[in-house]
Amino acid sequence: MLIARLKRSQERKLLNGYPWVFRDEVEELQGNAFLGSEVNVFSSEYRFIGKGLYNPFSHRGIMFLTTKEEPINGEFILSRLIKAVNWRQKMFTEPYYRLFHSEADGLPGFIADRYGDIIVVQFRNAIMELFKNEIIKHLIDIVSPITVYERSDFQMQVGEKIQRNVGLLYGAEPPASLTIKENGISYLVDVVKSQKTGFFYDQRDSRLFARRIVSEFALRRGLDLFTYTGGFALNMALSGAQVTAVDKSSFDLELGKQNAALNNLSKKIEFLQSDAFDYLETLEKREQFDIVIIDPPSLIKGKHEIPKGIKLLKRLVNNSLKAIRNEGVIGLCSCAYNLTLDHLVEALRKASTDKGIFYRFLGVTYQSRDHPWLFQIPETLYLKCLWAVVEKR
Repeated sequence: MLIARLKRSQERKLLNGYPWVFRDEVEELQGNAFLGSEVNVFSSEYRFIGKGLYNPFSHRGIMFLTTKEEPINGEFILSRLIKAVNWRQKMFTEPYYRLFHSEADGLPGFIADRYGDIIVVQFRNAIMELFKNEIIKHLIDIVSPITVYERSDFQMQVGEKIQRNVGLLYGAEPPASLTIKENGISYLVDVVKSQKTGFFYDQRDSRLFARRIVSEFALRRGLDLFTYTGGFALNMALSGAQVTAVDKSSFDLELGKQNAALNNLSKKIEFLQSDAFDYLETLEKREQFDIVIIDPPSLIKGKHEIPKGIKLLKRLVNNSLKAIRNEGVIGLCSCAYNLTLDHLVEALRKASTDKGIFYRFLGVTYQSRDHPWLFQIPETLYLKCLWAVVEKR
């Protein structure tokens, strides 16, 4: 058994539900320290705080999992999985959602998305990879999928020693594309070749919000930047807008076109292959859109890059404003945890300096409930979209 004694006052965040002990927060380690070692964590005054698992390869040295004196074993993993599955089944009537969401569901570094009978998983750190076989076995018992496929082909954190694995873990090979449904719209998903685990379920609420705004304000022309496979474009088109959808990936755009055809919306959406930044630079300087939605991939990787992120968002907004009609709508999204809602507001304000432009607040949307965020773990709130009416005075 490994024993970790923390530096003074470092236990407070753990008792409040935070799942990580960083290396520089540990005063001393006693015992045999290897990857996956079960760790008893004590305060600087030798008071028992809880238990976790040790990772010698990461600056997040201890994955803190419980404040109880309990073994961290297969039964422990199973209880976390069952709780997560039960929560989703209460929220959704159809089996299309994020099934397990890392820290927020109690197993940091494990992600699973459900596409009906197909489960796509990611193992994002070396500790969770140790439990891979056990996790998959439990998922099969709980959910009874026909396929479990791994997409652990992500950019790993500095210091993590983990294989970037892609491939079949259980059952039949997944089809080239499968169909899911969300809020009445059908989407084709390629879980093998598409980005991350195949589909961005986290924007579920934002896509529905965009559909509602287009309908309520009778918006007729929309621009969907970084469209991926057409999520926002499809929702705007369903409410009557004629939409231009822009993305630089030909593969994603092809799926977007198929999605439009699947929902009888092909005549309502024009798909353009272009880098969104370049597209905006060459866009005619005339007001032509009633709504512009900007949903870029994560623009920054850490807190030190916040100024860079604001600058990039400002550039996107600045070049979008010239194309938005007076009383049109802008939707600005960020999936970077370190870019907060305040930073989105700052980017909008800086882009409109000396332009006689004012913003009237419409709403804020966050990641959908199958991507839960916990108040005690700030990092679990990463996605936010700010919606406003653009007034040109």
